[in-house]
Amino acid sequence: MTDQPRRRSNAAPLDRRDFLRRAGLLGGAVVVGGPAFLAACGGSGIKAKSSQTTGAHALTSGCPLPAQKADKTLAISNWPLYIDKKTVADFQTASGIATTYKEDFNDNEEYYAKVRPILSTCKGIGKDIIVPTDWMAARMIGLGWAAKIDPAKVPNRKNLLASLQHPGFDTDRSFTMPWQSGMTGLAYNKKAFADLGIPAPRSFKDLLNPKLKGKITFLTEMRDCVGLWMLAMGKDPSKATFADAQPAFDQIKSAAKSGQVRRFTGNDYADDLSNGNVIAAMAWSGDVVQLHQNNPNLEFVVPDEGGMLFSDNMMILATSEHVADAEAWIDYVYDPKNAARITAEVQYISPVQGVAEELAKIDAKLAVNPLIFPPAEVQKRLHIFVGLSPTVEKQFNTAFEQILNG
Repeated sequence: MTDQPRRRSNAAPLDRRDFLRRAGLLGGAVVVGGPAFLAACGGSGIKAKSSQTTGAHALTSGCPLPAQKADKTLAISNWPLYIDKKTVADFQTASGIATTYKEDFNDNEEYYAKVRPILSTCKGIGKDIIVPTDWMAARMIGLGWAAKIDPAKVPNRKNLLASLQHPGFDTDRSFTMPWQSGMTGLAYNKKAFADLGIPAPRSFKDLLNPKLKGKITFLTEMRDCVGLWMLAMGKDPSKATFADAQPAFDQIKSAAKSGQVRRFTGNDYADDLSNGNVIAAMAWSGDVVQLHQNNPNLEFVVPDEGGMLFSDNMMILATSEHVADAEAWIDYVYDPKNAARITAEVQYISPVQGVAEELAKIDAKLAVNPLIFPPAEVQKRLHIFVGLSPTVEKQFNTAFEQILNG
């Protein structure tokens, strides 16, 4: 694992964070809004290109599935800081499948732009499994890039939390299985704030202090960045219209133009926090838990006005020549013991039923960690960005891209 965190950008129905909120977090633990809340995930989005039940496309959402190989190999593309150090090797030993695991998913839109020219022609990108956030998974399924998951090949899918089994973007989990979920909020260096004589931040408005000019970063994830600023300005991103978001866009633009915000980042904000280039950042909960191990001055908080929720999903590409091997991986990580080991390392919210109990056997403290099992008071302040129609989404994305592009 590298010492940089994981996570996303601007696009369709629900973000990684978005899905979380509608998801019922951990089995046997606190749930954000409960099963009904999680089942609401997905929102409107691009519909699958094909509903054919016969022929090549019956096994995918569009692109014809290529001839399958029996060489037992697997290539996975995931976010940084999103797995423990043993799972890949243990899976290889248990399955005999040679597995390449790359941490090369830094931002949803960035990754999409990289693979679109290839996948749009239904050609392979050298990956079998990728892990997009909900809204990006919806887009990719709609474009025909997802292979169907055979339930018979993934018996451990029975351990998927009931509240996560029928998201709007993949109602029967035909094409995706959740990897992890988490919260988006505010990370800061408490020592640096104390040295500047500034109180610990409780709101993103606190980051507009002139003493912090050039010492903060925002995320390139539109739903996170705009959603957090909407909350700071008293608006609910789960019910957002473009007009509701305009003050947030204005504030983000002002902070960028004035130099108050150093830069917009994907997962690489972790580098800035670690090396002291910035002392506060929009951040993802699990990343900060891990960074805290090396720098105890780094803290994560959900702002008083609220934070965002998200989920990332394993998706087998329709161009994969190793679908059975990919299904074996999904089944392996949905064993509660294996899922708990991953959770113990990444400390995000697991979608696997039974993880809480297994986690308690590994580290009793983690079983009550509020970033893995958010308390009710925090849950009440977590929000999912509203599902956007294609027309409205274009408005949001265009406005945000204009800010990012200066």
